[in-house]
Amino acid sequence: MTRLFLFLFSAVLLASCGQASEQSRNTIDTINTLIVKGPTAVIFRPAGDKLRSLKAAFGEKSFPSLQTVNNNTLLEDSTYLAGKGVKIVSTSATQLQFIRGNGEVLYINLNHPKYAWEIFLYNGYSDPVKADLTDIEAAYLESGIRKP
Repeated sequence: MTRLFLFLFSAVLLASCGQASEQSRNTIDTINTLIVKGPTAVIFRPAGDKLRSLKAAFGEKSFPSLQTVNNNTLLEDSTYLAGKGVKIVSTSATQLQFIRGNGEVLYINLNHPKYAWEIFLYNGYSDPVKADLTDIEAAYLESGIRKP
């Protein structure tokens, strides 16, 4: 009888542990997630694992010059956006959550290989615009961001 009780207790305990891990997966990773509400320009500068994967993809030799060019371009673009009065958030978080006024959430996973150094222009109600870093003016007009 004791063995049956211990077996049932162990089964319940294991089942509850499985539920706890499921609950923890549903929580927001506050270190790697940036939540964006309202008109904002999100500037993504890769760091950590993302930076290492980009270095591996582009090659050790050419990577430092590529990184310098991209960081300088992001600086120039952020200066332009600041001149337009756009709220700017710089991040290395690899998960973005854009929250619309009606509560809908759009997720972007920047761990995807198609993302490197990026700017997302978000007007607060429609999908964010992934800017062409070489033509920030066109992306700004396309985004529909208005001065606060």
